[in-house]
Amino acid sequence: MSRAKFQLLLTRHHLRTVLPGQPPFVLKCRVTVVDHNGHLRMRFPLAAIVMSVIACVHAGSWAPQSNDKSSPPPALAWLSTDQNFADVSDISNVKVDLRYASENNFLKRNVYGDFHQCFLHRIAAEKLRKAATELQEEKPGWKLLVFDCLRPRSVQEKLFAVVKGTTQQPYVADPRSGSIHNYGFAIDLSLEDESGRELDMGTGFDDFTPLSQPNHEREYLEAGKLTKDQIEHRFILRNLMLQAGFVQLPIEWWHYDALPKEEVKKRYKIVE
Repeated sequence: MSRAKFQLLLTRHHLRTVLPGQPPFVLKCRVTVVDHNGHLRMRFPLAAIVMSVIACVHAGSWAPQSNDKSSPPPALAWLSTDQNFADVSDISNVKVDLRYASENNFLKRNVYGDFHQCFLHRIAAEKLRKAATELQEEKPGWKLLVFDCLRPRSVQEKLFAVVKGTTQQPYVADPRSGSIHNYGFAIDLSLEDESGRELDMGTGFDDFTPLSQPNHEREYLEAGKLTKDQIEHRFILRNLMLQAGFVQLPIEWWHYDALPKEEVKKRYKIVE
C-alpha cells in the first residue's frame, strides 16, 4: 500500500472519547480507506484506532488552556528566583491572557516576544491574591482575567513609540520616567464568568477613548453610551480591587496600581 493512491471515506462508526475536563461523548463516524481501484485497504478495528489517535491529538486543542508556566527569556530569568517578585498565574481563579504577548492588542503584533509570564512585585501579588479570594467567595466560578502585569521598560519603549504625538499618548507612560507596570506594581485585568465568557465592560482592553475612563461613567450612562450592566461589571471589578488595596487609574477601567506611583518610583527599582 506504500505506493498506492488512497482516500479516506468517513461513514458511520461510534467512537467514545473523553477530553480533559469534559464529559464523555461519542463521535459518530466510520473510516474506510480505499485505493485508486476502489479496493478496501482498511477495516473497522484499525479504523477505530486511527480515529482514537486523531481524537487524542485534537483533545489538547479542545481542552481548557492552562496558564503558561514556562521560563521567562534569559534576560528576565532572574525574576523566577528573585524573592521580590511572584508569578501569579498559579492562583486558581486567575486566568492570564497577556495581550502584548499576542496580536490581540492595539499594535496588532506581539511585542513581548518569548515573555509570557505574569510577574508582579510581591506586594502587588499579595493584594491580587486577596482580590481573587474575595471573588471566589462572592462569585464562585468567576475568574480575574489578566491582560498585563510586569512590563519591562524595553517593551514600554515600543508602545510609546507607536502613540507618541497622537491622541493616544496620554494612555501610555513615557519610558524615560517609566510606567508603574515597569516596576511590577500595576496590573491590567477584567472578569470572566463561570461559563468562561469575558464580561462586557463597555469597551475592550486598551480602548483609548473617553468611554474607557471611569471618571466619565455617569456621563456616558446618562447618554446611553454605557449600559447599567456594563457599569455594574466595572463596579464588581473595582470593588474587588479597591478592597484588596489597589488604586484605580482614572482613565482606564482595567488598570490598577498596588501603591501610589510616587511611592513606587521613589522606593523601588524599575525592570529594564
